[in-house]
Amino acid sequence: MPEQKLYIADDNSEFADYLTTVAVRLGWTVEVCKNGNELLELLLGEGGPAVVLVDINMPEKDGIEVIEGLSEIDRPLRFRFMTGGADAPMLAAKLMARARNLSVGRNLYKPIPMETLKRVLTEEWEELLVMGSSSNLPA
Repeated sequence: MPEQKLYIADDNSEFADYLTTVAVRLGWTVEVCKNGNELLELLLGEGGPAVVLVDINMPEKDGIEVIEGLSEIDRPLRFRFMTGGADAPMLAAKLMARARNLSVGRNLYKPIPMETLKRVLTEEWEELLVMGSSSNLPA
C-alpha cells in the first residue's frame, strides 16, 4: 500500500499546523505550502497518490491559478478546496478543476472540525485507492 501523502496549501500557518497535526496523528506524511507556486513545485517534483487540500485565497498564486498549472501533473491526486470566505471562488475552482478532469471532492469551509477532517482524509484516501486500482498504481 502506498504511503498516505497529504499536501496542504494554505498561507495561514496556524490553520496549516492544525491540519498537519491531525493528519500526522492518523499516519499521514504531510507537506505544507504557503502558496500555489510552492504547491505546484512539490506536485510536479514528486510522484505517487496524494490528497491535496488547497486554500482558495492565497498570495502569489491562489487556488484557482493553481488549477491552471496542474495539467502537466500525471499522478493520482484528489483535491479538496477550502475557504473561510465566499462560495463563488470555490465553486469556480471546482468547476475549473472538473473541466480539466481533476478528481475533486466536496468543498471544505474553515474552520474544519477535527472529526470532519478525519472523515475527509479517510474518504479521500479510499477514493485514491479506487482511482489507483483502475490505473497502474501499486496497491
